[in-house]
Amino acid sequence: MMSTAPRSLLALGVPIAPTRGPGEDLARLIGDTAASALVGATLPVRGVVLGPAGSGKTAALDALRAELRARGLTVADRADAPAEHVVVLDDAHALDDAALEAASACVDDPDRSIVVAYRDHAAPPRLRALAARLEKTTAPVLLGTVEVEQIAEATRVPLACAHAIIRRTQGLTWLTLAALDAHDSGTCELDPEHRDLARGLRGGIAHRLAQVPAAARDAVEALCLFPPAEIAAQDPPEIGWDDAIEHGHAVGLLAVNGSPPSIVRAAVRASLPVHRITRLLALAHIGDDDEWDEDATASAPDRLQTRGDAVRADDPARALQLYREALVAGAAPSDLALRFGVAAFGTGDLDTAAAGVDRLLAHPEHPDRDDAQSAAAAVWAARGALAAGAPAAAPAVSAVSAARRALIDLGVGRRPQTAPAGTVADTLTVASDALTAALRGSLGLDVARAVDDLVLASELYSASRCDFPLVEPPAVVAAAAAMATGDLGVAASVLESAVDAGQGGAWARPRLRLWRAWVAIAAARPDEARSHLDAARDTATALQPRDRLIEAACETALARRYANTATLLAVFRDARPHLLRRRFDAYLLPFLGELMLAAVRVGAADAVDRHFDAAVEGLAALEDPPLWSPLLHWAGIQRGILLNRPELLVPHARALLAAAAHSPFAARLAEAGHVWTDVLGGTVEPLRVEAAAHALAHDGLAWDGARLAAHGAARTGDRQAYAQLLACARELHPKQVLQPEAVRPEATAPLGDGTPLSARELDVARLVVQGKTYVEIGQTLFISPRTAEHHIARIRRRLDANSRSELLTKLRDVLHSDDPTGREGAA
Repeated sequence: MMSTAPRSLLALGVPIAPTRGPGEDLARLIGDTAASALVGATLPVRGVVLGPAGSGKTAALDALRAELRARGLTVADRADAPAEHVVVLDDAHALDDAALEAASACVDDPDRSIVVAYRDHAAPPRLRALAARLEKTTAPVLLGTVEVEQIAEATRVPLACAHAIIRRTQGLTWLTLAALDAHDSGTCELDPEHRDLARGLRGGIAHRLAQVPAAARDAVEALCLFPPAEIAAQDPPEIGWDDAIEHGHAVGLLAVNGSPPSIVRAAVRASLPVHRITRLLALAHIGDDDEWDEDATASAPDRLQTRGDAVRADDPARALQLYREALVAGAAPSDLALRFGVAAFGTGDLDTAAAGVDRLLAHPEHPDRDDAQSAAAAVWAARGALAAGAPAAAPAVSAVSAARRALIDLGVGRRPQTAPAGTVADTLTVASDALTAALRGSLGLDVARAVDDLVLASELYSASRCDFPLVEPPAVVAAAAAMATGDLGVAASVLESAVDAGQGGAWARPRLRLWRAWVAIAAARPDEARSHLDAARDTATALQPRDRLIEAACETALARRYANTATLLAVFRDARPHLLRRRFDAYLLPFLGELMLAAVRVGAADAVDRHFDAAVEGLAALEDPPLWSPLLHWAGIQRGILLNRPELLVPHARALLAAAAHSPFAARLAEAGHVWTDVLGGTVEPLRVEAAAHALAHDGLAWDGARLAAHGAARTGDRQAYAQLLACARELHPKQVLQPEAVRPEATAPLGDGTPLSARELDVARLVVQGKTYVEIGQTLFISPRTAEHHIARIRRRLDANSRSELLTKLRDVLHSDDPTGREGAA
């Protein structure tokens, strides 16, 4: 994780200097350890300190000088100092001939104290010979790398973070210290591998790269760009590979073996201009026969396309740059059209993606046209209108095409076709076959097997490393199926696995994060949901309109469960435009249910009715599959309860009963619906109500379970049953309050006469205006009827209302400006 503290001079390429983070403590430990290795019990003090730039040589000599002075000795920085002085020479590789002559004379006198520190790569032969004589009597102090144990000894950075940082820096001293300074030692759950550190250190890495001689820089950059197997076997221009690696190591960018740390590699890749990549491609292998093209210019388009394909999943913006460079180098536009579309989709640029695939759709005979149709459907789905761009049902040309079409077909309410038989068994084909079969099976009666098959298909698809645009990532479909059986653990696990594996590439990252937030909301973990929402917004890929809809639904769900009515009104006002601009396909139905219930709460049910009716018709056309239909029908039951229209419950209750024979989850929902109907009819069996409420909570419907228990408490005449069910409602109702500062419970709303009304009293006031009784107010807000009565009495006093009609008039005036719908809304 990144801290906001100022970066140390280490990040700018200055050798170890006082810092403001844990790097200071580690630098001090390095210096003290090196100094203790140089200082013995008796004189003379003789030794060599060797290391690349930023390895801690200066810190070691500073610690040595401090120790010597503490012993009463005089320290000199020149070799021609008096004989009783201890000569300490830093950066000896920069000494001129006269200074080296004086240093050599000191070394030749066995009674003289002298310590020499230098960079090995830059040392002239005379300095090497001098150091070799010193090393005959004293082992050299070698600096340049840091171990995890040293970080643990010197700092309070968590051990897991220390291991991750060492993996990213390969232990190079200056880089590790800079990373520690940039590291926030708090929680790192969202970035356990500390990949974000590369962003904060790009400046320092670029500064050090500028110190590499021009003749070696190409080689160092090529090592950061390409795998070793792709690097040319012959020497790069002007300088050999060994010398280039030595230069890179000397400035702290390469390990001794020439490998760049991943944090350096990421920074170089992020900052290198495309025209330099074109030059560096001359150093990369282009074939499988170990041959090298004599004419690098002629092969540039193919090289650029291949390199763009290789980086596209992780960095689609860079891939787009490479494809544009390939066009300039002479590549045919038709060969790059689909690549452009896929890469642009990965960045979230739907207009550019559509332009790329539309070029191919205009040519029926183009070999990429089938892929272009699937990509176009993914673009329309991302825009929130899958049905508008879904291709007509037609035989798929391959197993991969069949899987993509199966996702489209299920999304628009069609039964997916079987995949064509094939002989190729690469990873993507195997994963595609599994996905097609799983999607078809999800419309059958074996609900448990369908979920298992979808989870397996998701894992296989992750292994394919394919970044082609899809209507939804397979992990999302599997997670939605798991949630449709009440198994939140499986849903969270399959999404986490997909995030870790990078399923789908860059375009899928925010979608997967948003669905993780959705699962966390269902599991009553609002803080976790909020962190996933923030992570989705912070990805490099722009949120697509489909993602914006999911984000709005998540925000609405948090407000409906954890905030007051005023907050929900404001959040729904922001979400409402999505109801006008988007259409809900099968994969968006969970969010449709959430937005519908929020709309009912704020008195805007008509905004969602047409979407809900269309969704119910679509499921009916598929014969209400027991995997996909229960949650939508449960939302229909909740809608009827909130609207106080029992007749609306009947068709959804029947659908749940029909699905119950094949889905235990549907059976539990059917039982809860039956119990709820009995409660609304005045029949309250406390044990049965409590059991149904807890079952709902276990299946990710804790909010509904709490309301069921509250309804039961409000409608029983038994005081013991009342207390029991009210306690159950409080147990299941979310405890945490997530709402903006302006509408927190402690905030107040100034009234016309200046008298403040608390947020809780505003909630009660809205229900009073709606004509709710004390019992109904208590049931809605999970308070007792007596507490509701006390709230209303305080409101009456604050408004100085002498009658109920006067109270209602004043409340309507107060609430009118706070209601974006122009209505007080329904509870």
